[in-house]
Amino acid sequence: LENIGRAVDLFENLSSMIKVDQELRAYVAQRAIGSGIQNVLFADIRTAEDAEECVSAVRADTPQTGGRHGSADRRFASLILEAGSPAYVQALEDVVVALMIEKDLAVKNLEDILAVNGVDMVNFGPNDYAMSIGKSDGHNDPEVKKVEEYVIRTALEMGVTPRAEVSTPDQAKRYADMGVRHFSIGTDLQILYDWWRDNGAALREVISGA
Repeated sequence: LENIGRAVDLFENLSSMIKVDQELRAYVAQRAIGSGIQNVLFADIRTAEDAEECVSAVRADTPQTGGRHGSADRRFASLILEAGSPAYVQALEDVVVALMIEKDLAVKNLEDILAVNGVDMVNFGPNDYAMSIGKSDGHNDPEVKKVEEYVIRTALEMGVTPRAEVSTPDQAKRYADMGVRHFSIGTDLQILYDWWRDNGAALREVISGA
């Protein structure tokens, strides 16, 4: 994590986000922030209590901020030089807390989750949601798409920023028309798969024609 934090620091206008699974999420989030990763996306949210736990893990343990992230000698605080300082507390306040809305129960509790103070962003997860209602192929299922639109529009109405995941820029238009302005484009495995598929097929044509 610290090596990723160092790499991000090389670029003036670059920030980073880590996606954290439900087990040990507070520990992993705090270690990631301490390493210099500025934003956290929490997976597997189901209830407002889950959302409160995530926000609390990130925010500073002060009477004003109400979190439980204590002072620690970590990289983002210049090791020991700024631990517990006002700058340390502000850095924790500046962390973007994003939540995956990807379970049927999370959709049912959506307004309560969005109302939790400190939730900055939500991201709908179609595949996990489809699994949670006993379906597959979440990206293409009409019911799943309808729920995704509900999540996005509700988030916008309640003042929480929605983010969408796309593989190509042309897929973003549908979301942009709904008011989405934040996107995650591509994943490392998908990018590698597409490159190997396309270039592998082209190479086969060259070999077969030789």
